[in-house]
Amino acid sequence: MIARDQISADDGVRFLAEAGEALAGSLDWEETLVQVARLVVPALADWCIVDVLEEDGVTVKQVAVSAADPVKEDLLREMRVHYVPTIDSPQPAARALRSGEPVLFPQFDPSELKKTTRDERHFELMTQLAPHSALAVPLIARARTIGALTLASSESGRLYGEAEIALAVGLAGRAALAVDNAVLFAREREARATAEEAAARLRDLEVISEVALQHLDLDRLLENLLEGVRTVMRADTTVLLLLDDAGEELVASWARGLEEEVEARVRVPVGKGFAGRVAATRQPVYIPDVTKADVVNPLLVKRGLTSLLGVPLLVEGRLLGVMHVGSLRPRVFNNDDERTLQLLADRVSLAIEQSRLYERERAASRRLEFLAEASELLGATLDYAKALQRLSALAVPYLGDWCIVDMVRGERLDRVAVAHSDPELSAAGFEFQQRFPPHPEAPHGPMSVIRSGRAQLIEQVTDDHLREASRGDEQQLEALRSIGMRSLMCAPLIARGRVLGAITLLSDQPERHFGPEDLATTEELARRAAVAVDNALLYAEAERRADAARVLEHIGDGVFLLDSNGVVRLWNRAAEAVTQLSSDSVVGRPAVEAIPGWAAIAERVPVASTPAAAREAETLPLELPEREVWLSIAAVVFSEGTVYAFRDLTEDRVLEELRSDFVSTVSHELRTPLAAIYGAALTLQRQDIALDETQRANLLGVIATESDRLARTVNDILWASRLDADRLQLDVGSHDPADLTQTVIAAARTHLPEGIELVLDCEPSLPHVTADSDKVRQVLTNLVDNAIKYSPDGGRVEVGITRRDHAVRFRVADRGLGIPLGEQRRIFDKFYRVDPNLTRGVGGTGLGLYICRELVRRMNGTITVESREGEGSSFSFELPVATT
Repeated sequence: MIARDQISADDGVRFLAEAGEALAGSLDWEETLVQVARLVVPALADWCIVDVLEEDGVTVKQVAVSAADPVKEDLLREMRVHYVPTIDSPQPAARALRSGEPVLFPQFDPSELKKTTRDERHFELMTQLAPHSALAVPLIARARTIGALTLASSESGRLYGEAEIALAVGLAGRAALAVDNAVLFAREREARATAEEAAARLRDLEVISEVALQHLDLDRLLENLLEGVRTVMRADTTVLLLLDDAGEELVASWARGLEEEVEARVRVPVGKGFAGRVAATRQPVYIPDVTKADVVNPLLVKRGLTSLLGVPLLVEGRLLGVMHVGSLRPRVFNNDDERTLQLLADRVSLAIEQSRLYERERAASRRLEFLAEASELLGATLDYAKALQRLSALAVPYLGDWCIVDMVRGERLDRVAVAHSDPELSAAGFEFQQRFPPHPEAPHGPMSVIRSGRAQLIEQVTDDHLREASRGDEQQLEALRSIGMRSLMCAPLIARGRVLGAITLLSDQPERHFGPEDLATTEELARRAAVAVDNALLYAEAERRADAARVLEHIGDGVFLLDSNGVVRLWNRAAEAVTQLSSDSVVGRPAVEAIPGWAAIAERVPVASTPAAAREAETLPLELPEREVWLSIAAVVFSEGTVYAFRDLTEDRVLEELRSDFVSTVSHELRTPLAAIYGAALTLQRQDIALDETQRANLLGVIATESDRLARTVNDILWASRLDADRLQLDVGSHDPADLTQTVIAAARTHLPEGIELVLDCEPSLPHVTADSDKVRQVLTNLVDNAIKYSPDGGRVEVGITRRDHAVRFRVADRGLGIPLGEQRRIFDKFYRVDPNLTRGVGGTGLGLYICRELVRRMNGTITVESREGEGSSFSFELPVATT
C-alpha cells in the first residue's frame, strides 16, 4: 500500500500509468472492472467494490469485489446479495451515482456508519467490515455515469483526503474509458453477428413459410414445421399445445425433442404454470431457470430443460394455443429471440387454421354426401322399419360405432333398428332392450330425448353416467360397462310437432369422441328420418281411412263425423236408415241445423279422447218430425273432429219402461223376506212350544236380518224407479271428501263381518268437492258394502281418496271374488249381478251399482271399475273440485 505521507505526484502518475496499461489489455468490460478492483487493493484500499448502473437507470449491479482479508471479501459478497444498492439508497456508491461527483467519508463513527445502512442487519454487517475511512467515485464515460468505484480502509487505519480523491478519480476515468471501449467493441461485434444471424433466420423463416403452405395434412405439416422451428431457434425441444374446445385447458398436441409430453396428453390449465401464463397473457414468457419457476408439467423438469421461451398462437386475435422452445443448457432468450419465435408461431398458427378450414370443408362435403345418400335411401320405400334398418347400417361407421333407432309405441319404446360392424353385436342391441326395457325417467338416451324433445350429447361417458342409467340395477350396470361406451349422442325423431322416436349413436373406440358438429349431423339425419317415417305413417293412415270408409257404409250402427266447427262431414247408410235423414240433407250442414234437437242432445253425449277410453253410451231421445227415436250414443274426439256412433234402442226403451213399471208394482210384494219374518214371529207367539233362549235369539235374528234385507231391496227398487223417472232432487254444495268418507267408514266398522279389515288412506290437504253429501255417502256405502259382500273369504278392503287434476278420486278396493273380464262392461246395468246363481252365497237386487253410476253422473262425476277374476275389484269415482 502506498502510505498517505508517501503519495507524491510521481507516485500517482506511476500508479495511473500502470493501471492504464493493465486496463488496456482486455476488451471484456466486466473483466476490465475486475482488474480495477485488483489494482486498488492493497495499493489504495483494504477493500474495494465496483458497481455498474443498469440500463433502467435505477438498478445497481455489483461487478467486482476485492479485499485484503478473504473473510471480509466473502462478507462483502453476502452483504450485496441482501442489500443491493439502488439509485436512491444511502450507500456511498449510490450517492456517487446520483451526484456524479466523488463522495468522501473521512472517518467513520457509529452514527456516521448508520447513515449508510438500510436497517439493523445491514448496520451489523457493516460493523463487521469495520470501515475506518471510505471514498466513492463515479465511473464516467462520454458524459454518462456508467458505474461507481468504492474504496475503504479498515485494518490499515488509513484516512482518505484530497490526494486519494484525485488518484481515485484518475483511476475511475481510465477504467470508464476502458469499459466504454470494450462495450463499443462488443456492440460492433454483436451487431455484425446479429446481422448475420438475422439474415440466416430470415432465410429459415422463408423456408418455414413455404413449408406452411405445402401440406393440408396437419400431422405431416407440423412434423416439418416444428423441426424447422427447433433449427431456427437453436433449441433442444419444441412443443405445441392447442386450446381445448372449452377454452379452459391447453393440450400437448405435437412436439420435437419432448414427444413424451404429447404421448401423455399433458393438459395445462389456462393461467397456471408456464404455458398457461402465455395463454392467459397472450404475451411471450421467458423462463431462465426451469427449476425455480412455477411449472405444472413435471416432464419439463424431468427432461432436464433449463431455459424456456413460449409465445401464443394467434389468428385474427383468437387464441389457438401456445408454442414453446426449450434449452438443456442455460440460455438467455433475448428480444430478438422472442420476435423470431413469435414470427414462427404466426406461421404455425396460419398453417393450423388453414388446415382446419380445409378439414371443415372436407367434413362438410362428406356430411352433405352422407345426408344426400340417407335421403335417397329413406325415400326409396314406404316400409319405414326397413328404411330405418338400412339407415342405421349407413350411419356405421361414418357417424358412430353403434346406431340404434327406437320408435314410440304408446307408453313404451319399440327398437326397430340396430347396426354395428360386428353382426353379433347388432343382435345384442335388440337383446339388451328386451333384458333392460328403458325406464320412463331415464336421465340419458332415447327416453330422455323423447321426453324433452331435445337432442343430447355426452362427449365423454363416465361410470357415473352408467350408474345413473342403470338406476341401481347391478346387472344392467355390468351390461352397460361391457359395451365400452366412450361417447353418446341422441336426437329425437320429430314430425309435425310429434315425437315419433329417437336415433342414438354410440362410440366404443377410445379415440372417438363426439362433438357439436357430429350432433348437428345427427339432428339433421333424425329430421330427415322423421319426415320419411311420418310420410309412411300418413300413407298407411290414408289407406286405413279408405278401408274404414268402405266399412262404415256396411256396418249396422249409425256413424257420423262432425268437424271442429260442428259441421257434418260423414253420415253413413245406417244413420240414414235409423233417422230417415238422407246423407244429402245432412252432410255439409251444421249439426244443430241438420239434426233435430241436436243442441240438447250434444250436451249429454259422453265424449272420450281415445277409443280405449270411451265410456258407456248414453241413451237419449231424438225428436223426429213424425216419431221419437231413442238412441244409444257415444263419441270419440280426435284431431280432425268428433266421431259419433249410435244404435236404435227405441224398442229396448219401451221394454225398459215396462220393466221399471213392473219393478215399481211388485216392489211391495216381495214375499220371501216377508214370509221368513212372518214365520219367525208366529213361532215366537205360540204358547204350545217351549223355546229356549238360543232358539228365541235365532228367530229374532231371522226377523232382524230379513227385515233389513227387505228394506234394502225395497229401497233399491224405489231408488231405481226414481232415477228412471228422473225425479231425483240433488242438494249440491261444497263438502270435505275426507269427512264424508270417514262417516261411512265409521258406520261400516260397527257391523264389520269377521275376517274383514277395513282401512282408509286419505291424501292430506284435499280440496272440497261439489256434490250432494247424502248421495256421496250413499255411493260410498254401496261400494263398501259390495266390497265386503264380494269378499266371502274375508280380507282387506281399502278406501282411498286422492287429488286428480280438477277432481277428487274416491277408490274402494277389495281382494275378493273379482269380476270376469267379459262381464265388466255390464256391471253398472240394472238388475245385473256378478253371481246370479248365488254359487258363493252372494245375493242382491243388481241395482246397487246402477244407482251408484246414476248418482255419480248426476253430480257431474264418473265411475269406473278395474278387476281380475279371483283377485278382487277396484271401484273408483271422481267428483269435480269445488270452485269456491
